[in-house]
Amino acid sequence: MPYLNPDVVYVPSAAIRRAAREFPTPFFLYDEKRLRRNCRIFREAFSKYFSSFEPLYAVKANANPAILKIIFSEGFGADASSEAEAWITRRLGGRGMYTGNYTTASEFRFVRKTGRFLLNLDDISMLPTVKKNGVPEFLSFRVNPGIGKGGMKSLFLAGPEAKYGVPPWDIVSAYRLAARMGVRRFGMHAMTGSNVLDEEYFSQVAMKMLEIAASLKSRAGIELERINIGGGFGVPYRPGEKNLDLDKAARGVRKAFDGQCRKFGLKEPILMAEPGRFISANMGWLVGTVHVIKRGYKVFAGIDAGMNDLPRPAIYDAYHHVSVLGKSRAGRRERVSVVGRLCENNDQFAKDRLLPAIRVGDLVAIHNAGGHSYAMGHNYNNRLRSAEILLTRQNRLVLIRRPETIADLFRTANIPD
Repeated sequence: MPYLNPDVVYVPSAAIRRAAREFPTPFFLYDEKRLRRNCRIFREAFSKYFSSFEPLYAVKANANPAILKIIFSEGFGADASSEAEAWITRRLGGRGMYTGNYTTASEFRFVRKTGRFLLNLDDISMLPTVKKNGVPEFLSFRVNPGIGKGGMKSLFLAGPEAKYGVPPWDIVSAYRLAARMGVRRFGMHAMTGSNVLDEEYFSQVAMKMLEIAASLKSRAGIELERINIGGGFGVPYRPGEKNLDLDKAARGVRKAFDGQCRKFGLKEPILMAEPGRFISANMGWLVGTVHVIKRGYKVFAGIDAGMNDLPRPAIYDAYHHVSVLGKSRAGRRERVSVVGRLCENNDQFAKDRLLPAIRVGDLVAIHNAGGHSYAMGHNYNNRLRSAEILLTRQNRLVLIRRPETIADLFRTANIPD
């Protein structure tokens, strides 16, 4: 029998059925126990090797305030990259690092006013804007070291095609100019990969960043206080994939720090990292009800959720595991495409997937929907966004975001009489 990763195939069937009796589908269901477990696994893996380790959570992955509050309570700061992400972090009492991306002057001012973020700049070209709006004591730069890793189209976060980060030839100049402006403490950030399951990749990123740190020390006399190796910590989406060995990844980063700091005579910087999907992806499921079975050129099972709820398959052709509740994998199966209601042919969650025989009225759960799902959702086709429900540690179901209404959708529009 082929290997089935329990983290991928697990579905809280009883809780989903209970939620479907209390709330209309579609909805997202989030598991608090699993969320806290993921936080602790990540934090403890690196704290074992780095006593001053500071984990951040990539707010863009899932910004529901109830979810963020849990993550902050588990010892994480925030990796924020928009005014709204900074606002909700401050509102919840969180702190962290703010990484701007082609940032406006008004956004810089907004973030600075919160007083809760270390500022991380995307490029040397941002320095004049920073100077006009108040030079911070601490400043970090996101660097583009020319290496990157990603498994899906469009997910290139470093290298010549990426829009992110200071290129190698500007790095020393950026830090020198910031020092002349009055910055006294420095950090460095690199986010070069997405959903990486190769443990050795993270030590390679650390090695490269420490090489750059050594160059800064020798050429500009600047020593880094912090190094943020970014995110990209992968989770398996397919049942046959294995989990990232986080201890091995952390151990490799520790080895890179030991070797490079000794080689270049560096004072060890504080290590930071900013996972998103590793923390939130597998704690969530998008739940829909089958309402149409169409037998045409192929079999289509239409559910009441759509690509507006979970866009990843439509954007990246990403795979998400699908469960039909109450149906055994050992029973009769049928090749079927699970689709939504939008007027777009790429509104398909699963194409030609061999699934237990589906019938109208069945509940379908789409896995790994806790991260980059609701957060990437939209209202195309004027479809409404779905509710979010938390399954608490006490096994209670709490509505943490109600479903949108048509009135919500047009609330900001001026509707003629």
